[in-house]
Amino acid sequence: MMLVERDKVKPKSNTFIKQTWMIKVSKKSSRLKIILKYLKLYCNQSSINSLKYLVDFQRPWFERIMWVIIHCIIISVLVSMVYTSYQEFESQPLVTSMDANDIKTTKIFFPGIAICSINRISLQSAKKLATDISNAKITNRSVDEILNLIMQLSNLYVSMMAIDNNNDVELDKLLTTYYNGSYDVTQIMKTLTPQCSTMLLKCMLHGIDRNCSELFEFRKTQDGYCCTFNYVRESDDIPELNNMIKLTRDQERVETLGIGNGLSILMDPLLDDNFYSILPFRGWKVTVFNPTDYPDMTSGGVTEVFAIPQYETYLNVKATLFSSSQTIINLPRNKRNCLFSDETVFSNITMYTYSDCVVDCKINDIQKFCGCRPFIYPRRGKKDYSWHICNITDFQCLTKYKSKRLTIFPHEDDNSIFYEEKNALHCLHCYPACNDTNYDVLSWRSHMDLGTFELNLFPNYKITNEGVLHVYFSQYGTIRLYQDVSSYWYNLLSDIGGLCGVFIGFSFITIVELLYFFVLLFCDLFCKKSVLQKDDRKTEIPPDQTQTTGELYWNELLPRSWHSAKYCNFSIKKARY
Repeated sequence: MMLVERDKVKPKSNTFIKQTWMIKVSKKSSRLKIILKYLKLYCNQSSINSLKYLVDFQRPWFERIMWVIIHCIIISVLVSMVYTSYQEFESQPLVTSMDANDIKTTKIFFPGIAICSINRISLQSAKKLATDISNAKITNRSVDEILNLIMQLSNLYVSMMAIDNNNDVELDKLLTTYYNGSYDVTQIMKTLTPQCSTMLLKCMLHGIDRNCSELFEFRKTQDGYCCTFNYVRESDDIPELNNMIKLTRDQERVETLGIGNGLSILMDPLLDDNFYSILPFRGWKVTVFNPTDYPDMTSGGVTEVFAIPQYETYLNVKATLFSSSQTIINLPRNKRNCLFSDETVFSNITMYTYSDCVVDCKINDIQKFCGCRPFIYPRRGKKDYSWHICNITDFQCLTKYKSKRLTIFPHEDDNSIFYEEKNALHCLHCYPACNDTNYDVLSWRSHMDLGTFELNLFPNYKITNEGVLHVYFSQYGTIRLYQDVSSYWYNLLSDIGGLCGVFIGFSFITIVELLYFFVLLFCDLFCKKSVLQKDDRKTEIPPDQTQTTGELYWNELLPRSWHSAKYCNFSIKKARY
């Protein structure tokens, strides 16, 4: 009995499924008809004239196929050209141009100058420290033996000279005992370095004699403590960072041109005070750098020149200004390839410069592998002060990773061939500054005869072993490079609009038409409101106005007066007339 009932129900179920399927198919077909109807309407009414040929069924089929092929080709070429235009807009968002009018040299700032004695440890200062340690009665070593141990401190410099490090542990124990448990490497190295007051004899700025102590400060550089001029960054050691960036002094400007109107220094080589030299000759290393940058050679933008005794060294400086429009700040960093000074990368950088970023990257790398911070770098903020300063026991670790920090790859992308370079330092967050000044130097020397040579800028001074340095500007104009957005969004829109207009006559009116017909299509599909049917009913002419159902007789066309007259009264002649 159950089998019979199942057989009876099954055909009913199949019928229901078929009916449901037919309803769905009919709905889809009706929707398709509606879409085709509006598509045909759009092609007929569109401002793109050629579309009407696609739906004109009075034309031969091969002609309509030809128009379809033509439209496909034109649209394909159009899409390709629009894509190419957009790719150029994305790949080359910036353009750098040279200012048509040179900037007056007198409006730019004088560069920062660092004068470092190649002798990094003063013999007199080293002897004084050795004598003080000997007098403290903490060791049985003689003054000369202690002096040999102090020589190991030279390992803390980036040197080309090979120094024996067998006595590092003994020196560390000796200094730890002398300073009662811990010692400040920074202060010790600052004391041992030749002082500016003894090395710089006479100074002249803008043709006026100046006190060298007023122009130069004893500050940290890549070579340790040096005599710096016009280095305007905040102090090297700041326990706590302030919100306001305070420069140590106002930047010196270039007032006039020529050797006599620049910076001139008479320097004493202190030949009798030599204890340890970083290079195998006597003299000075002169570094020319941006006044707001930490002078570091590996970050670029730094020029080094060597000055030697008994010679006048001339540094003819030429500046190149690089500035950027503020509008490029909206672009990603990897697109503009630069950072503005108020953009921060590391928390301990008070104002962004490319040099500071690279230096901070190197410091973090040293801290990671050696657990210390070299004394030559500034300390700004609590984080920097919390790190251990590298001492003599860290020398082997510093030497091990020394070559890695000499090669730096900033902000490279994943596709760079140097991305996998192991023996190099990758500073991915470091970009050049968007507003920067680069100083190029042309240098030469002239020999000074001992005892007979008289200086024009320093009269009545007889030369023995001294050296003279001149830093000046000689060129009136300064090149200025300006970086700006290569094209704005409306330029791209204009290019694309021009292409669309040339190829298919596309315009904003076409977009409005598309939106309008999409709204009509949406209303017809989902709201069941057909605007087209309403319009058709309004414009349809009723059939009773176009067709005649009654018969027409000729006598009905005669005047009414003829119908009232008696036809018998008309004579034949009158009728003929």
